Amino acid sequence: MSDRTHGWEKAYIGLGANLGNRIENCVKALDLLSAHPKIDLLRCSHWYETEPVDIETSQWFINAVAEIITALGPEDLLSNLLKIENAMGRVRKGKEDRPIDLDLLFMEGVLIRTSNHHIYVPHPRLSTRRFVLTPWAELAPNLLLIPWNKTVLELLAELPEDGPVIRKLNQKETQGE
Repeated sequence: MSDRTHGWEKAYIGLGANLGNRIENCVKALDLLSAHPKIDLLRCSHWYETEPVDIETSQWFINAVAEIITALGPEDLLSNLLKIENAMGRVRKGKEDRPIDLDLLFMEGVLIRTSNHHIYVPHPRLSTRRFVLTPWAELAPNLLLIPWNKTVLELLAELPEDGPVIRKLNQKETQGE
């Protein structure tokens, strides 16, 4: 590991959008994220089109998961994610349509279960969300997630088959959005 990344930790960010050019919005968010001097984008999963979950809308989502390394702590990383959302027009008022949604899913060496700052690491609902686990399994299928004591792939395998629809987009579809 180079001096540049000494003390940096791996983290995973969930991306989603259901307004505007959904893929373009996610790509712009990744660009803004990687522009931070203490964040390096390592890779991103394929794009998935997903049926809305926990939101009353007819607008389907584009979802993906990004793998990063960062010298930021969890609070500063979350703050950066919220700044990017705000800069892209997201106003967090509840369960609304959104041009971008960025969630801190997991960060190496971090377990925060209660917080005054509305931060929970790992993300408390990730174990029930196929739209998170499916793309994440491309990047880190065997990553052990505490407090579930299961891997990403094991959590994905436990989800019911008749849950919300998720469909991997092919390259032609990602260019035509």
